[in-house]
Amino acid sequence: MKKILVIWPTHREDWILPFKTLSEEFEFIFLSGISYDSEQKNYVKDFARTVHWSDYNSAKHLLDSIKPDKLVFMSVDSGLNIALNLVAKQKGIPNYLLQHGIYTNYKDYRNREKIWKKKELAAQNNLAKSSSGFSSFRWINNSLEGFKKAWLLPISLFIKASQKIGPYWAAKHLSFEAKKPDQYICFSPFNATIHKELDKIGEDRIQYIGSPELVQYLKKEEDLIEENFYLHVDQAFAENSFGEETVSKEGMIAFYLKLSDFCLSKNAKLYIKLHPESYHSDWLPRHDNIVYLRKVDNFNRYIQSAIGCFGFYSTMVIPAVYWKPTILFTIFYSALQEALQDIEQVKIVPFRQFTAEELVFNASKLEQAKLIDRFFYSRESISLKLLGKILHAEN
Repeated sequence: MKKILVIWPTHREDWILPFKTLSEEFEFIFLSGISYDSEQKNYVKDFARTVHWSDYNSAKHLLDSIKPDKLVFMSVDSGLNIALNLVAKQKGIPNYLLQHGIYTNYKDYRNREKIWKKKELAAQNNLAKSSSGFSSFRWINNSLEGFKKAWLLPISLFIKASQKIGPYWAAKHLSFEAKKPDQYICFSPFNATIHKELDKIGEDRIQYIGSPELVQYLKKEEDLIEENFYLHVDQAFAENSFGEETVSKEGMIAFYLKLSDFCLSKNAKLYIKLHPESYHSDWLPRHDNIVYLRKVDNFNRYIQSAIGCFGFYSTMVIPAVYWKPTILFTIFYSALQEALQDIEQVKIVPFRQFTAEELVFNASKLEQAKLIDRFFYSRESISLKLLGKILHAEN
């Protein structure tokens, strides 16, 4: 059984689903966070072992101890990840970057980067000493032995630029081979755009597998919910673990109540599918007409039962648009909304200035084939089989 080191957070159940599904084929070991104390939640403990950066004093120590056959990164955007990626390359250990969610383009991410109000959070790319006594700089320095010491300067410059300007700006303007994985595993060509822009790679380094997250939403549901409601697919704009605030809590409360008033005028309820980052938020408005959905067994059933859907630019607006006329609210430029605007059943309105009169759903023929080609990439449920095949392959 191949041993795969997965550099991936464990606090989101949806993010670890591909690995859980393949856990009988591979031995997965998750490298998640600086220390055990930094774990928010661990959804992999039932099928995988978890280790932490502070368990080892260098990339060589880590790799020699675990002896992985391959590495899978969520991203290579911190000094620790870059050092590990570089040493793995030198040791001849194949490494991959695996997509999660929907990826768009540099313009989109850079705009968000400028808008977010960053909080002082403990992050992996922080070179300062953490409260646990762990020093990222020492770990990186220990990892870069011999001729690899030459990489310390570009890695340090990248980290400083990430902190002062933003990680996406740094990735685009300070691109170097040490931070690039061997292969990029993407859902579709649309989702690979950001990698081509940031890392200047060609198609020869990209493998497409379709979306394991979205393919389940191609199924037509028969047992629908017998209640009149509109469904809003929410995002964690006001409160999240990343320290990003795009909209204030007061602004989001006003937005929810405004949507609820519209639904009441149509004799319908408002169902809000919360983002996982908002599951435990205690500031959400209580209203008899609002139903909050957290973790649900079959979200596809809710989508197909709704009169229409609302949303922003999260992954789950894709199945919403696939099945229902959908109104998307724009806060700033979104490449996903840009890609959806030519779909007839999609309407885009301004988040802060919209009126009830603008909330008219476009009842038109669904252009499902266009959506599949752009985002799902495959009609068949083969995404995880393709991922397994890539991880099994001898490089």
